[in-house]
Amino acid sequence: MRKYGYFFEAVSAYIRLKKPLENVNFHQVGSFEVLPYTNFLKKYIGHLEFIARRHWRSSKILGKEKIDVIHHMLPAVYNQSFNPLAFSRKRKYPFIFGPISAHLYPRPSDEKAFMRLTSKLHMETVRRSDRLIAITSHVKKLYSKIVEDEKIWVIPLGVDTDLFKPLEERENKDGFEILFVGHLYRLKGVENLLRAMSLISKERGDAKLRIVGDGPDKSRLMNLAKALRLEAKTFFEGLISHAQIAAYYQRCDVLCFPTLGEPFGKVILEAMACGKPVVASNIGGPTHIIKEGKTGFLVPPGQPKAIAERILELLNDESRMKEMGRNARRVVVRRYSWDKIAEAYHKLYNSLL
Repeated sequence: MRKYGYFFEAVSAYIRLKKPLENVNFHQVGSFEVLPYTNFLKKYIGHLEFIARRHWRSSKILGKEKIDVIHHMLPAVYNQSFNPLAFSRKRKYPFIFGPISAHLYPRPSDEKAFMRLTSKLHMETVRRSDRLIAITSHVKKLYSKIVEDEKIWVIPLGVDTDLFKPLEERENKDGFEILFVGHLYRLKGVENLLRAMSLISKERGDAKLRIVGDGPDKSRLMNLAKALRLEAKTFFEGLISHAQIAAYYQRCDVLCFPTLGEPFGKVILEAMACGKPVVASNIGGPTHIIKEGKTGFLVPPGQPKAIAERILELLNDESRMKEMGRNARRVVVRRYSWDKIAEAYHKLYNSLL
């Protein structure tokens, strides 16, 4: 956004930076990072701290700095996220809410308990916003029942196509590699990928599975790999830094994303940007990213046999696998590169200034 002349005062719960940005002044208002599987008490202490300190810090910035637009970005989740800055009747600045994601799977009981309150606050934020950003066309349909269509812009998440890019094929390649990247908890469906790997290894002894990530299910999944006699073919890599993760995409042949429900799936974009086809569940975000048979395959969630069949289809036809990878890279550069996303945000901001 710097090339368009924008400067941001960015208020966030938790910040990790490799290097400062010339056009962003960061304000951290949280004491710790909250992950999807963070325990109940820590989760809500983190949320409450963030909401209170975010409002206090934002109000101070608005009173001191020259601001043109207020943009509530992440987290922006259907029926849950809200921002009191949108409620003020004396508000001087346009208010943008999003990109908003929508969960396509049952929420935990604790979130359901708070939903009556958060839903009202969320809908009030939506109605008072000048623009909404939907992460997919599906999310736009949800909100078009509440506000007029022209207020809703569809802008997906983006990916750094300079960091995530293809490399020349490895020399002395030792078999095929299937990759999973993500938090290790039940929603990600990694158990089904391990069961699919058991089927794949019977036909392709040269295939191996690499799992990048950590989470509460790691021990259970490692025990399952052992029970399925996959210890020699499955590698649990743990957490890998964002700067290093590109090498894992570049080394693999196929990314598998067996989610049981995902609003978007940014790892899909990262793998595609590296020129890799993706096999993912046909639910939520993956259905808006993957072009069936062109950049990857979509399979029913929770079905190891279907996962195995599609992965084997790629491993048994290397030329097609590579062509789909090239298609995937082209799609990401054309639709999801940061240049394209920045251009979309520039047009959005301009519509209000």
